[in-house]
Amino acid sequence: MKLKRFFIEYRVLQDLEIYFGPSLKESKAFTDSPAYNLDFLVGVNGTGKSTVLRILFELLRLLERQAAINFPFELEYELEKVGLFKTIFISNRYQDLEKETIEYKQTPEVWEIDNNGNYNLIQLSSDILPDLVIAFTTGSESNWSTIDETNLDYITSPLPSLSPLDLAIGELPGKPLTPIDEEDDTSTTESKCIFISSSEIPLITLCGLLTDLVKPDKPLSKVREASKIKKLSGFSLKFRKPNSKTQDWEKVEELAKLTPKCLRIGTDYQLIFDLSDANLPHRLIETYYSGFELFKTLSQLAKPDKNGQTVLQSVNLFLERPMSDHPETDLDIPLLHLLDWLSDGEKSFLGRMCLLTLLETDEALILLDEPEVHFNDFWKRQIVYLLDTTLKKRHSHILISTHSSITLTDVPKENIMVLDRNGNYTNKSLKPSMNTFAADPSDIMVHVFGSPYPSGELSINRVEDELANKLKRSTEERKEALENLKDVVASGYWSFLIRQELQSLK
Repeated sequence: MKLKRFFIEYRVLQDLEIYFGPSLKESKAFTDSPAYNLDFLVGVNGTGKSTVLRILFELLRLLERQAAINFPFELEYELEKVGLFKTIFISNRYQDLEKETIEYKQTPEVWEIDNNGNYNLIQLSSDILPDLVIAFTTGSESNWSTIDETNLDYITSPLPSLSPLDLAIGELPGKPLTPIDEEDDTSTTESKCIFISSSEIPLITLCGLLTDLVKPDKPLSKVREASKIKKLSGFSLKFRKPNSKTQDWEKVEELAKLTPKCLRIGTDYQLIFDLSDANLPHRLIETYYSGFELFKTLSQLAKPDKNGQTVLQSVNLFLERPMSDHPETDLDIPLLHLLDWLSDGEKSFLGRMCLLTLLETDEALILLDEPEVHFNDFWKRQIVYLLDTTLKKRHSHILISTHSSITLTDVPKENIMVLDRNGNYTNKSLKPSMNTFAADPSDIMVHVFGSPYPSGELSINRVEDELANKLKRSTEERKEALENLKDVVASGYWSFLIRQELQSLK
């Protein structure tokens, strides 16, 4: 899949038209022609980056269900079906000739655009929608996983009672301006639109590491190296029988056939999978056809019923760390670590990269809302590289909202959309004014994110105050103060100004 254009009017997003970047195949930055497409949404808090992702996810979910859509939109994208490319245009906007205005209706129309640019009206069906839409956010999750479309009312302007600060808070990852009630949606796992919650990260990690074990190219080798994990040595799954329906327990029994190790604790059954049996990962993946199908099965068993009870009670992953080369280490074998023992950053990094490994479909749309949260700067440098390693041969589109200057240095400026908020509304999507590929992150901080300086506010104010002599020091006092600053300020522009001022004082 390749997103081409998205027009939206929804809350803070008014007359916002986003043209996505060119295919990476067409980019001068890539000579090996990756099949996937990658774009970034950036902007300061409150510009609506997360809202764009959330509404795009909800829109495709409503189109899949052929439900009413209560806000104006236009969406154009490209699909590859059996080696053939087709361009799809969906819109619920139309021109009212009597009013001489652009109106919208709840039922959209669908066109296929041929090679000559002609629009041919077609029926809305699953065949012209992406094979898979995956969404993951680091913010509030309650308004992504299940949406009641009757609450997606078109609002022509931001609520006047909200302050600019409240409006900005409302646009943080996953947070709408007003709460949206959840519905009892039992069809989520059957839908092509799947939201990954943070509670499912252990299952995503498990299925991703199992997939890594069976693939000869070991797609997660760099991820495991960065996370200091040698391999997955085993795992356990605990199930509670009284909470299960007949069809759910049949799935548990199918899993139990794959391991002879089972502990019964009252009404709980704990299945233990020892991966010292090198064939066990292959049997697991083959039984469920893919790691992603295994994840969907386990995710369904972990989903609470109306009483809040789950069949899958807990999952434990036993991870082997590399042997330490510290001189005081006298262990003959490495210690096993539980997944829960890892830091939040390690679990987030490992889980999000495992998710990408599972997405084997060619026509996927992957929406990642600030995935770098909890990542250190070294891991932020790895995000696009690992995406490239995992998705290079797949015709999928990854759309990411981010605040990371480092991450943006791995894409050309044509694949970055900067959302510009003018007063109460965001109505512009711009490209950066500078070349971002392999750029210095500090330049991106200034020229893309609009920071006056790449350094911290406190340090800059301190240097500027001394250079301007705002404390009215004598010449000797100024020399002493500037000499002290020179000793602690890093080499570069500000250090040069300090040395220049000292020279003038002499």
